[in-house]
This record gives sequence, structure tokens and C-alpha cells, in this order.
Amino acid sequence: MTDLVDRPELRLFLALGIGLLVGVERERSKGEGPSRGAAGLRTFALLGLVGGGAGLSGQPLLVAVSGLFVAAAAVASYMRTRVSDPGLTTEVAMFATFLLGVITATRPQVAVAAGVVMAVLLAARSPLQRLV
Repeated sequence: MTDLVDRPELRLFLALGIGLLVGVERERSKGEGPSRGAAGLRTFALLGLVGGGAGLSGQPLLVAVSGLFVAAAAVASYMRTRVSDPGLTTEVAMFATFLLGVITATRPQVAVAAGVVMAVLLAARSPLQRLV
């Protein structure tokens, strides 16, 4: 697998895959109508892709500016939904997906593993709440 992920386009594909994986879970839990969550499948796929592209660019300033944009989008999302849903899970997942995309540029196996763990944690909300 090491030879496969040495190619930048495959690392970008892995970043997209992380976003899609997390996005599928968030899409299932975002609801419908005017009160639905701000981010779903397409948003998370784009966040992973943007993170991967920024990470592969090798330009720390681009990573920082992109990260600030993602953080601002997460804050805007929270401000929009804080009354009906005071939780921060989606907003944190947005930023984490971006960061995992960035990490695919240098440590793709770590990023993919963390993306899978994140998706499992997000999907396991009910069982984790019952456990507590």
C-alpha cells in the first residue's frame, strides 16, 4: 500500500474518501427542512478535498487560510443552529475532516485510520449515550 499512496492524486482521493465517509454519517443525522443541519455529504466531501489539496500544496499559508475559512464556516453553522441544537459535534467534525484531509498529504494511513474512527464514533451516538 505504501507505493500506492506515494502518488499525490491518490492521497487526494483518500482525503475525499474521508470526507465522504464522515459525510454519509452526518447526512443521516442532519434532519430535514429548515431546521436541518448545515453540513452533509457534499460539504464533508469538499472539506476533505480542500484539506487534502491544501496539504498537498506544500504551502503552510494556504493551509492556515483554508483552516480559518473552515473554522469560520463551523462558527457560522453553530450560530445558525445553537438554539435548536446546542451541540458542537458537526462543527468539530467539519474542522476534523479538513485536518484529516491535510494530514493525508504526509501521513495518509494515519489520516484514513483516524477518519474511520471518527465516523464510527459519530455513528455510535446512541450506544455511547446508553453506556453513559
